[in-house]
Amino acid sequence: MGDSMHLGMWTDGVRAQTGELTADEMWEELTRAQDSWTDSLISEVGLLPGQRMLDVGCGTGRPTVRIGAESGASVLGVTVSTAQVRAGRDRASKAGLSDRVAFEQADAMALPQESETFDAAWAIESFAHFSDRPAAIREVRRVLRPGGRFVLADCYEAEPFTPAEVQLFQAAFALSRLPAGPEDYSRMLDEAGFTIHHTRDMTREFKPTYDLIPRLFAARRAQITELVGTDAMARLDTLYPRVLTLCRNKMGYIMVNAVKTP
Repeated sequence: MGDSMHLGMWTDGVRAQTGELTADEMWEELTRAQDSWTDSLISEVGLLPGQRMLDVGCGTGRPTVRIGAESGASVLGVTVSTAQVRAGRDRASKAGLSDRVAFEQADAMALPQESETFDAAWAIESFAHFSDRPAAIREVRRVLRPGGRFVLADCYEAEPFTPAEVQLFQAAFALSRLPAGPEDYSRMLDEAGFTIHHTRDMTREFKPTYDLIPRLFAARRAQITELVGTDAMARLDTLYPRVLTLCRNKMGYIMVNAVKTP
């Protein structure tokens, strides 16, 4: 799915690439689209040299390292995955940023960091995975300094999922049900004591992701089969197209830029 663990952004939801692409070319295109979204979020945060930022649910750390390199600030990525912590640290080391970009294992719903220690935070497609999203938002607010900025980008049900679709989605992504609409994230942030600066619905810009991923999946089918085995691959062949169709047709995407109210 590209070199970041989030969706890619295409201007106006249109892919410029046409014709047949190799698996490597599709991977590179998706990674460029992911980086475009990361760069847009970097602008949203407005992080300055010398400041500190928290990446909540950092994945394997490409966006974390990217904002550290672009801003000159110190960035901490947290994730529940020890493998992702190792991957993030390796990225930071290779980029020569280990002195400013760090990774730790932590539960976003019970952060170990002290209160009011960060100037900004972001969460890119991680909140959908949390079993208690309001608790995670309250934790982000706690560790932010007054006036600190929080940028949250994640998915929602643009059209209500049927019970069967909910079950399919939960099985595919190991997460609780998505928020019922884009306003749910703003409501949770408001209730936690954030002031909403602005929101952006990015559903259209991310639609090409669901065109590219099935093609990349097919191009790398032999490699995936070798990794997961033939039985799991047979299940993927049946379920994966259904999951991607559900995402393309019924899932929306929202970005909320909020500030911790003093």
